Amino acid sequence: MSPKKPKDIAKTDKKKFKNKKNKPVKPNKQNKANEPAKLMGGQVNASLLIQPSPALEAKLFRVRRWGDPVMLKVGFDVEQVDTSNFQAVRFYNKETGFGAVTNFVRILREDIDNLHAMQFDQDVDGKFCTRDIKMNWLCQHRGTIYMTDHKSDEWQTAPQIRWGTLALGGNLVQVDGFEEIKFKMGSEGKRAHKMARIVCFRKTDWERPLDELLAEGLVHRCYCAYKNNQFGDSPKGIVYSPVFSPLDWDFAGADKPTTYYLPAEWLEPKQE
Repeated sequence: MSPKKPKDIAKTDKKKFKNKKNKPVKPNKQNKANEPAKLMGGQVNASLLIQPSPALEAKLFRVRRWGDPVMLKVGFDVEQVDTSNFQAVRFYNKETGFGAVTNFVRILREDIDNLHAMQFDQDVDGKFCTRDIKMNWLCQHRGTIYMTDHKSDEWQTAPQIRWGTLALGGNLVQVDGFEEIKFKMGSEGKRAHKMARIVCFRKTDWERPLDELLAEGLVHRCYCAYKNNQFGDSPKGIVYSPVFSPLDWDFAGADKPTTYYLPAEWLEPKQE
């Protein structure tokens, strides 16, 4: 499957990804005293961005955010997509191309319970957001990162749910190398693109400390893209999502990729 036109890479399955019911509200400039401040526009706030593990720093890159000049060229722009949403940046795989709704893996009941346990209760602007509230926001039939098979399904009881294959802008990804892959992107002809091979979360990682997984780019903080491409946590506070490996979880469809990729230009360069 060939990638879409530049603007369409971010707009593919737009109606499916759009979440009107839980559309993020504009983030406040400041949270409660014990909560990290929101990051808006081009500001830098180390308390919001996850810092890389020193032991793996050479392999860690940060995914560019919606509104970044590089990302604007390929449609990662709230104004172009016409909705506020997650900082969703779709993975590429050699078998089926780009995708985060049509491309998904199925996580099973034990994984859903572990995902719930990964969240935490939190006061968000005077409203108490429990783990259950965060899971209600994160898991719905459509319009979010985790999708149920049927409208009547609920994450509390469903035997499985779908995870769209994506990174979230502003997060770290662990890269085990780069390779040239030829494909057509946008209006240009087929050519070689420098692509980063992404290291993903494995089943054995459920037992590891969350702080380590975040610092190694294996779990992402579910940042959102707000009006004018402002950047911040979800409207329910801090929410986490693993980058599930296709090696351990069943990928939809007959083609079974083993590796996810991101274009190298979608990653922030290392600081000299």
